[in-house]
Amino acid sequence: MRTRKGLIAAAAAAVAAGVGLAGCSANRTVTDIDITSGTVLRNVTVIDTRTGQAQAHQAIVIEQGRITRVLPNASIKTGGAAQVVDASGKFVVPGYLDMHTHLLPAAVFQQAPAWPLLIANGVTGVREMAGAPPLIAAAKRFNAARAAGTLDSPEILQVPGLIVAGVATAASGVQAVMQTKAIGGDFVKVVSASPEALQALMQTAQAQGLEVAGHLSAGVSAVDSAKAGMKAMEHLGGGWSIALDCARDQAGIRADLLAGKGAKMPVPFTPIYPVSPYRFSADDAPFMQRAMDSYDAAACEGVARTLAQSVTWQVPTMIRLRTMTNSDSPAFRSDRNLKYVDPTTKALWNRLATEFAALQPASGPETMRKTYGAFVTTLKLLRAQGGAAKIMTGSDVGGIWVIPGFSLHQEFQEFAAAGFTPLEILQAATLNGARFLKREATMGSVEAGKNADLVLLDANPIDDAANLSKIAGVVNAGKYFAKADLDALKAKVAEAAGALPMRPVNAVLDTSHKH
Repeated sequence: MRTRKGLIAAAAAAVAAGVGLAGCSANRTVTDIDITSGTVLRNVTVIDTRTGQAQAHQAIVIEQGRITRVLPNASIKTGGAAQVVDASGKFVVPGYLDMHTHLLPAAVFQQAPAWPLLIANGVTGVREMAGAPPLIAAAKRFNAARAAGTLDSPEILQVPGLIVAGVATAASGVQAVMQTKAIGGDFVKVVSASPEALQALMQTAQAQGLEVAGHLSAGVSAVDSAKAGMKAMEHLGGGWSIALDCARDQAGIRADLLAGKGAKMPVPFTPIYPVSPYRFSADDAPFMQRAMDSYDAAACEGVARTLAQSVTWQVPTMIRLRTMTNSDSPAFRSDRNLKYVDPTTKALWNRLATEFAALQPASGPETMRKTYGAFVTTLKLLRAQGGAAKIMTGSDVGGIWVIPGFSLHQEFQEFAAAGFTPLEILQAATLNGARFLKREATMGSVEAGKNADLVLLDANPIDDAANLSKIAGVVNAGKYFAKADLDALKAKVAEAAGALPMRPVNAVLDTSHKH
């Protein structure tokens, strides 16, 4: 009788010699794994989102919306009911995350979801920034249908409570938090608040276990907002941006704004043109100009360093900032992707673009254009001070000239122009969002156990950020879409948009705050 040690030695020798065991045929090894169900991406190169390293000749096995295995291509055999995708020459990364969108109002109130365009552009997860009870309920329905395989849509990652804007007292700050908790919002979104209200809101949110994200308020600096625990700053702070912290005249500017000398925020918050807040910013332009005229570069480096080292994340939405501050640009009016936008929305955008210059003093539009350069400078400084790991991609879908799905790829271009490396852009679109959401166990990288939300690319995205847009296929909630499928999704949207009749422009405005 052979000993246990002898059996182990014999097995090892057989493996080394490439000889099968226990009845395996001569052309198989003990490493062969039979895959007879699910979906298999064969011979693909996996990009590590943490390091940028590429692992070639891999096979990814997908079952029930999850990646079950990632292993060398040569170690598996496929058959039975398995769907096999030959991914030779392709590169795979996690699905892209658009971490600032306003998609639910159209999907719920206008029955015009943008899901096909998002999937066609590799967007498999979105963070919704419009909040109301019907939107929160709809997000749960959409996610359940997605998980069940009855709806092809990105996962809706978060939804806030009702937008907090124009609150002035500590009591109203507390009330806003409790209201968010009562309706089941994932976080508190602030657009504007007095210093007193914001302090009460932040303290109450922490006590209630809720996070706060949103715009900066004129009376509270970016540094102080970060120190108070703001989880995320949207649009680099919004109209009163991080750059105001860099102005030598910031104390005087803030005092004037708190005295009511800038644009007036409607109370309650009922924006007439939420697609283009800069339409109403003529009264703010002089203060923006004062901030730029008194810019202190050394001070701004310190501000960026403090923010980069804080708990606060950034969702710059650079493409939205650009379209708002340059909304009358001919380039936006001639965008070839406008074929995917319904005629009423296009008419509204064109009207707003005309009003951008027509309804402001001559100096207003020029000041607005210059503010985009200030936003770019801020983004560059945050990166230079080590802040790239806490920056996420978001495009603010729902804004003027922001076309779902395509806008995120424009965001990639804006990041590249600001000096981000291809790996940093990939991380901002994938891994960083997973970390922000505390969901690294299921998102952000291509590994066994992670969600099967993937993008197949024709070229290595680490070589050039432009390769992030060379999409060859998408896996959304475990379902594979070939290039032809993605083209068909886009074609169907374009056809439907072209067939829609013109409606009153008010029909396409975001009125979710009223519900």
